[in-house]
Amino acid sequence: MEQAPPAGDVGQTILDWLSGILIPDWGALIGLLPILVILGLVGPVLTLLALYWLYHMLTDRRGRVRIAEPEPVAAPIGADGEPIFPTNTPYCARHALIFPATERHCTVDGDVLTVRCPVDESPRAATEELCRGCGTRYQLGASVAPVNVRSGRRPPEGGAAIA
Repeated sequence: MEQAPPAGDVGQTILDWLSGILIPDWGALIGLLPILVILGLVGPVLTLLALYWLYHMLTDRRGRVRIAEPEPVAAPIGADGEPIFPTNTPYCARHALIFPATERHCTVDGDVLTVRCPVDESPRAATEELCRGCGTRYQLGASVAPVNVRSGRRPPEGGAAIA
């Protein structure tokens, strides 16, 4: 059997333990100072920035503008049953589609689109910048075209007055 330590040893053990707490090792504490500065100053600042970013993301109600790519539309059909293609606009006669001014090839089969000259209405390939009939030089898509904006959010049923 093990004997209990004498009463003086237990008291000394408690005093040694308390002296380590009450009288710190200042050299070791100074060595921990950079870590304490990082944890005490930089940590809370980063936490506040992250919380503000989260608050901003949750309460931000501004709309986001998403620009939609213009898509080809079906050409209107005339009285004779043939599609009507406007001048100076690329079109695919095979599929009866009118394309945006920036397109040069059909998205269905990849063929070169056709354009009618605005001066003499002769057809030419959309990749050519010069009309062979009248000699007019022009470039498709050079004019200001409206921007198509795609909506990401919709107003609630009944309009914005309900929100």
